Amino acid sequence: MNRSAYIWGLLGAGGIILVFYSVQALGMQSLSGPYYFFQKNWYFISPLIILFAIQVGLWQRMREVVKISSSPAFVSLRRGKPVAASGGVSTSAMIACCMHNFVGVMSIAGISGLAVFFAAYQNYIFLISILFSFGGLVYMVYKYKKIKAHCADMPKV
Repeated sequence: MNRSAYIWGLLGAGGIILVFYSVQALGMQSLSGPYYFFQKNWYFISPLIILFAIQVGLWQRMREVVKISSSPAFVSLRRGKPVAASGGVSTSAMIACCMHNFVGVMSIAGISGLAVFFAAYQNYIFLISILFSFGGLVYMVYKYKKIKAHCADMPKV
């Protein structure tokens, strides 16, 4: 079996970790702050990272299966739209969780109340994000099975 899906999954995990770390370090204005934040909230952050990595790997696997098909039904898959949507949810969750670190900037912009909201409901935002990411994974598995069935029915060229 081709290992590129696994490699893409690992790259996806690394990418989302890098985004998370960068946003946290920028907001906390500390290079070690994200590490301590992860230690405190690992049970929320780890599932988001794992779910995103699985989705990226599954997306790559679907692209491999689709390469044999030139069907216009697969155009959105080739462009990466399912993963972009899921990645947007995961990244948004990680950004939302640390918005309270941007109170100084947000007060200048006149939206400091938003930072208070994110700080107060941080755990709920994480939980909702995990649920959305899991829903995205279920959807991608459904699409993968559909693509596999479609490609299995196609005549071999």
